[in-house]
Amino acid sequence: MTTKVEFKDISNFVHVARTGSLMRAGMISGAPKATLSHSIRRLEDLLEVELFHRSQRGLQLTDSGRALLDNTGRIFDSIELAASAAQRAHSSLNGKVRILGSAEFGTSIIGAATLYLAREHPGLSFETRMYPSDTPLPEQTEFDCLIFVGTAPSSHHVCRKLGNVGYRAYASPLLLQRLGTPNSVEDIREMPGIEYKRKGIAEPWLLQDTDGQRIGDYNVRFSVHDYWMAKFYAVSGEAIAYLPNFFVHYEVAQGHLIPLLQEANESEKISVWAIYGAARHRNPRVKLVIDTLCQNFDKLIRHPGYALVRQDL
Repeated sequence: MTTKVEFKDISNFVHVARTGSLMRAGMISGAPKATLSHSIRRLEDLLEVELFHRSQRGLQLTDSGRALLDNTGRIFDSIELAASAAQRAHSSLNGKVRILGSAEFGTSIIGAATLYLAREHPGLSFETRMYPSDTPLPEQTEFDCLIFVGTAPSSHHVCRKLGNVGYRAYASPLLLQRLGTPNSVEDIREMPGIEYKRKGIAEPWLLQDTDGQRIGDYNVRFSVHDYWMAKFYAVSGEAIAYLPNFFVHYEVAQGHLIPLLQEANESEKISVWAIYGAARHRNPRVKLVIDTLCQNFDKLIRHPGYALVRQDL
């Protein structure tokens, strides 16, 4: 045979053979009678056999047609079963979701979200990884959802905003006892600070006092690439840190860090995004994760409550 058999022709043949009529086969398959008739003729020409006896009583399978139906019918049924299984798997909430988190504080957000979802939906499982924000976005096939902090990257992915994160300068009471409490942006200029670098560039301190909002200068004592390290130095009383409010919620509640100056304007808060391929949102598991993050963002970013200092029992 120099020409390959087309699956559609086999499918049309099975419908016709099982119903014994082009009209009834067309009602099941949705194909016009002319298309079905053409498929049968094409198969007969390709195989060089007669598949049906054509008479006023309808279409009757020949021996060749019956042999073809016996062998292709089982394959056709298996394909339909496989397709149905794929649809059931797609519509199920059971299975794995692969989530990436940008390096800033993706661990806190993803850890809280997956823990919450795992408790609510026992059939879900998760694969989580941290994503270096100074590298290009990975290909869509490598993750189901990426949690990204900052300006949403320009890409072919869908970007859905989860919420905002506010920042503020924080210091330990130990440091303030030694150096005094700053009352203005200028007071911080000579104080030791912790420089956080994102993509090799120092993150600016947007500080607010009675004279308005300005970028604050400080004496760089430590330079870090991780917020946990910045919080460690700040809690230890060695320097002032500029940190996300949610990230030091428990240290502030316990009195181990004190917020400085006034809170920055709402417009200066940094956005957090869920990024995913457009086709991923049709997956119910991915949709559940993203919707849960959107609806519970403010609660999730403060959970589970671990801190650098022991909480009171």
